[in-house]
Amino acid sequence: MTRKIVINLNPMKHSSIVMLFSLLISFSLNAQIDTSMTRVMAENQDAELAYNRGVEHYLTQDYPGAISEFSQAVKLKPDFGNAFYNRGMTKLELRSYEDAVADLSVAAQHLPDMPKVLFARGYARFNLGDYSGAVSDFKTATSKGYKGANAYYYSGVCKFKENKLDEALADFDKAIQLDPKYAYAYHDRGSVKRKKGNTQGAEEDYKKAVELKPDMAFAYNNLGSVSRELKKYDDAIEAYSKAVEINAEYFIAFNNRGLAKYEKAVSLLEKNKTEDANEIFKSAIEDFQLCINYKNTYAIAFNNMGMCMLKMKDYAGAEKKFSEAVKINEKYAQAYANRGYVKEMQRNFRGACKDWGKAVEYGIPNPEVYKKGCK
Repeated sequence: MTRKIVINLNPMKHSSIVMLFSLLISFSLNAQIDTSMTRVMAENQDAELAYNRGVEHYLTQDYPGAISEFSQAVKLKPDFGNAFYNRGMTKLELRSYEDAVADLSVAAQHLPDMPKVLFARGYARFNLGDYSGAVSDFKTATSKGYKGANAYYYSGVCKFKENKLDEALADFDKAIQLDPKYAYAYHDRGSVKRKKGNTQGAEEDYKKAVELKPDMAFAYNNLGSVSRELKKYDDAIEAYSKAVEINAEYFIAFNNRGLAKYEKAVSLLEKNKTEDANEIFKSAIEDFQLCINYKNTYAIAFNNMGMCMLKMKDYAGAEKKFSEAVKINEKYAQAYANRGYVKEMQRNFRGACKDWGKAVEYGIPNPEVYKKGCK
């Protein structure tokens, strides 16, 4: 998700820095196949043997082999509910979600007292984007005795996807009530709170998520972003640093750490602490460069680097970075607007107006500001 922060640089024109944060819904599937072997009886012996071989293949992660054996089992015994369930679960492992729904639907008919079948089908439907169907399955599964907190968790994920934030919040609350150590549920509840504007509540949930699961890099990234929104810049920098410590190639976290430093530097400029601010701008530039090192087509980082240079009054350097940003993304309205401002500062008014025209063409907010004074 990209949000734009507009930085006022003079009464007439605006330059903008772009922040990118992760509002991620995380996943954890706990349903598993039925790994119990069936007792081989004289009647339907071949079906039972095929089923057992399928379980063995599954346990060694030979999923095609497992599917072949489960298919043989249901061919020999068409009402073999456990074989349909296990074949459906194996197809989930292979991300063949439509086929999984088909198998799990048959399994549900033959195994009406086995609610984990409905949970698994709900998970498959979720991955197909059938959120209402998934929620229905999760609800039925819990009404039939499914005890896993993950049913409420995934129901919350579906409702978040449908922007039913209050309902999603209630589901995540229930998941946490059932499993107080459910790190993903805390994380995603934090994302709901953040979207609802409860930044403080989001910060608390993200902190709990990383306390429970310290290797969750994206949770540290989101924690950094809400800390930054609360103007806790040092806390934000620390959280982003944790994110890149966990995942050294997490380019978005490098970008966001640079933004936290940028905003801290701007706050120092407002206090006339120019020398201190410039040192932090330089550190922010280093972070944006680290971001670019891992993703050299990331136009946002070039734009943000340009903003730091602009604040340091390095207009030539800033113009170069904004030019690199629009070279990567020729419809990058903010970068055109920013480059136009730099050209204006260098008294290249014709070039400035040309860039502002591009910014307006590509949808810059408040276009009248950029049209004024240009013919």
